[in-house]
Amino acid sequence: MKVEVAQTALEVLREIIAEQGEEVPTSVRMYFAGAACSGPSFGLALDNKKESDAACAVEELEFAMDEQEYAQFGDMLIQDLGGGFRVIPESLKDMESGCGSCSGCH
Repeated sequence: MKVEVAQTALEVLREIIAEQGEEVPTSVRMYFAGAACSGPSFGLALDNKKESDAACAVEELEFAMDEQEYAQFGDMLIQDLGGGFRVIPESLKDMESGCGSCSGCH
């Protein structure tokens, strides 16, 4: 498993983890959060790695993803948008939003 993470995203994640106190989960989980016009949507959460996870260390942070989701979507890319993250499969990194004027996503 490979995860490419922007340096600014790593810094923000370190800050979030530092704010958690002593009961900090061991991993940053990437998870499939649904699909929309522009393709699959993914989220991030602090969580403990499970036996059914693929994992990858980037610097001192461990990133985990369900093995079945990883098999479907592959290596991941995490970008810092300056107020949030964009989490996408590396294979879709150049894809533009497919949103039009349908107003179907509310």
